[in-house]
Amino acid sequence: MEKLAENIVYTAHQKFINFGIKSISVDDICNELRISKKTFYNHFGQKESLIEAVLEFEMRKNTEVFEKMYKNKNAIDALIIIIKELKNRIDKEPDTFLHDLEKYYPATYAKFKDKQTVRIKSCFENNLRKGIEEGFYREDIDIELVSLFHSIQIRHTFDEMQSFIPKIPKKRLVDFFIDLIVKLITNENGYRYMVENYYKIADN
Repeated sequence: MEKLAENIVYTAHQKFINFGIKSISVDDICNELRISKKTFYNHFGQKESLIEAVLEFEMRKNTEVFEKMYKNKNAIDALIIIIKELKNRIDKEPDTFLHDLEKYYPATYAKFKDKQTVRIKSCFENNLRKGIEEGFYREDIDIELVSLFHSIQIRHTFDEMQSFIPKIPKKRLVDFFIDLIVKLITNENGYRYMVENYYKIADN
């Protein structure tokens, strides 16, 4: 992607995250970058194409952040770091962006959620294999099914539980799923390590 297209995506990403998709027009982005709409449409045929590029940018950015955070960590420490970051983001991320995406661009939203599910499944499969090799996770884990379960329950069950009990705190739900997945995958050694190290790292 050439520099101008990258600048368009970066600018749109910042505006969509802060103000949502619906309230930000192509004109707003062009005015911010001081480019013509003709120049914009030379790079992105329509607003939806830009939204897809922004979503790819967001997923790539998040992947790079997480990979840097847990580089050279064992599987348990990597899982703890991911949990810590997830909990930190719960109440910080604006919901307008994804709300607008789901409401006004349902096909793009569905495609994004499918890609996100595949990415989560792949990352978790790698973590499971590493944890088994390091002696933290159960050797009898069905890696494929556990990874699929984890990615799907994050996508569907979390939202369904929250819609069923709207006032339930997100943190309580996250803690529940953390406890569920940790007890499912760890052996005795891994669970003991998790208990001894989780609160120490998560509270830093």
